[in-house]
Amino acid sequence: MLIGVDGSSGSRRAVSFAARLKPPPGGRAIVVRVVEPVRLPSMGLLPASIRATVGAQATALQATRVRAARRDVETAVVQLEKSGWRARGEVGLGIPFDELLRVIKRSRADLLVLGARGVGRVEKFLLGSVAEAATKRSPISVLIVK
Repeated sequence: MLIGVDGSSGSRRAVSFAARLKPPPGGRAIVVRVVEPVRLPSMGLLPASIRATVGAQATALQATRVRAARRDVETAVVQLEKSGWRARGEVGLGIPFDELLRVIKRSRADLLVLGARGVGRVEKFLLGSVAEAATKRSPISVLIVK
């Protein structure tokens, strides 16, 4: 079982739901959180000192996001282990659904568990939704927890 988390209350509910499931013999859970890379705007016309400052701030922001992701994953792994699952966690960097697909393939997971974020129609159209993409494009069964 692969559980995608993103720090939201929906993903915490998904972990809690999965923790209540009885692990099958040899069952394992992988908790994954994907951090989207910080993208810098084009800064070619800015002075080098400003580019360096903005670059350093972007690096610091990225490090903060990765630390938060690790905490989320570790918390979920502990919760799953307490309920009898063999669990491990991963933090990836990239586009969330694409990275989840890579982990699905690599780990040979047979179920993807995600939390619903309750994104509205306009936001879903503009921002996309990992849960919606999973229901349409996942090569394995998907469980969306509300």
